[in-house]
Amino acid sequence: MQITFLGHAGFLIETQHALVVADPWLTSQGAFDAAWMQFPRNHDLAPLVREKLEHSPKERFLYISHEHKDHFDPDFLWSLTKRDFTVVLGRFRRTALHETFLAYGARRVLTCEDQQEVAFRGGYLKLYLTDSGTNRDSALLVQAEGRTFLNLNDCKVHDRLPRILAEEGPVDVFTAQFSGAIWHPTCYDYSRELYTEHSRQKRASKFEAVARAIETLQPRAYLASAGPACFLDPALFHLNLEPVNIFPRAPELFAYLKNRLGTRAPRLLEPMPGDVVDAGSGDFSAQVPERVTDENVARYLTDYAARQAHVFRERGRNILLEEVDRIHVRLREELQNKLDAFSLADRVTMPLYLGLTELPAQLLRVDFRTRRVEVVSEVRDPRRYMLTASAVDLGRVLDRKLNWEDFLLSFRFQASRAPDVYDATLHNFLAAEVEDVRAMCDTVLAAEARKERTVVSTGTQRYTVNRFCPHQGADLKEGWIEEGRYLVCPRHRWRFDLQAGGVCDTNGCSIKAEPKQEDKREAPAAPRADATPT
Repeated sequence: MQITFLGHAGFLIETQHALVVADPWLTSQGAFDAAWMQFPRNHDLAPLVREKLEHSPKERFLYISHEHKDHFDPDFLWSLTKRDFTVVLGRFRRTALHETFLAYGARRVLTCEDQQEVAFRGGYLKLYLTDSGTNRDSALLVQAEGRTFLNLNDCKVHDRLPRILAEEGPVDVFTAQFSGAIWHPTCYDYSRELYTEHSRQKRASKFEAVARAIETLQPRAYLASAGPACFLDPALFHLNLEPVNIFPRAPELFAYLKNRLGTRAPRLLEPMPGDVVDAGSGDFSAQVPERVTDENVARYLTDYAARQAHVFRERGRNILLEEVDRIHVRLREELQNKLDAFSLADRVTMPLYLGLTELPAQLLRVDFRTRRVEVVSEVRDPRRYMLTASAVDLGRVLDRKLNWEDFLLSFRFQASRAPDVYDATLHNFLAAEVEDVRAMCDTVLAAEARKERTVVSTGTQRYTVNRFCPHQGADLKEGWIEEGRYLVCPRHRWRFDLQAGGVCDTNGCSIKAEPKQEDKREAPAAPRADATPT
């Protein structure tokens, strides 16, 4: 099994009889309205991938993990003229991706359930799904010729890794996201000190998740992939060169892993697009002479930005005040339609303000309590969430050129919140499409209806807790203990204080922890490893 890195989260996996192209993001237009660009550059690999998908005599599969545009690249995929391959997708509640590929004209489209296998001669591929709230994603396992490649990309199934290992056997090559891909704290109105603090916390959390996954799987090699992207829009370029943010490069991760895992660290590989790994021999073939290093990264990015400058010149346009007014009216209607379908509105205890930069005295105030969207001249609530963006950018959402999550990932807005507490319900309201709001609420309620309890041990005390995380349903049996009192969710690393009833101090959610009364005939459980990130 040979694995060619295509850049970002993209891979070309070839066996003797089959090939799988996974998440090829190759367009020179980037993603999220050109806010993100592939790093390092990989546009020159488009002809290779096109040739493989159109003309290889092997059985061919195109796998798309989820609909984020740094994984699902319509520009490249619609450039293919011969589509007699099989498209493999996860079966998600939101059907937009499936419907898109039904119209694409591939030989067949397979929408897989969680853990469904797709067989090919000499092996198979298997998908692992997450589908909760606005989080829809899948991980890919390819097994052939006695070798296994596990690609989590952005899919947070860390709580399921022990079971995957038990069922599938040793993993030869492993990869998972290690860099941030969210708008917090990137777009928030923080002091430099707070911004740095939040960024350090998120980086440590991501790095620790990778370290624990490696401890569980014990792969022969780890490939750094699924980030970071780079940001070449002149308004965003500064993000590339910040001393600390949530977009670390692979050398920073590798330093952490070597310190954290010591001799247990696998071979750590930072491929350039086009490099090849042999899953059988472990050989790494560097095909690209130009490497990005700590010494040349600033020059590399500056040159890259100059090459892509035309993208942002073409994107910019002026807008008339009359059009701003129309967008303001349409935005109010969109928010009201969302609110009408939002059955969880009573859980959001503070209003949401949305403002157009062109109309600073005409803010839209979403009152979840009364389910009304009104126009106000100023912020009048000490407790509130606020988001401000240009009419041009929000107009593209209303015109369905971007969905809401694409817009949020473009980083072309400013946000603030008081108090500075993450509200998952409000986040879901913002990120969901109007047509998905009802289903999203139903998914949250269904997850909350799971009342199974489990027992965890700190080493000195055992507690009964809700087994599934209230955020997105991760199995807390696969969590771990930090500082002798905090149970950590294995997916998003939320920390629940067992000594305070299982409350998460980040947002107030609870897993309802209660000290367990021991049966004297019952031997105390061995504690899980207490490994606080360093």
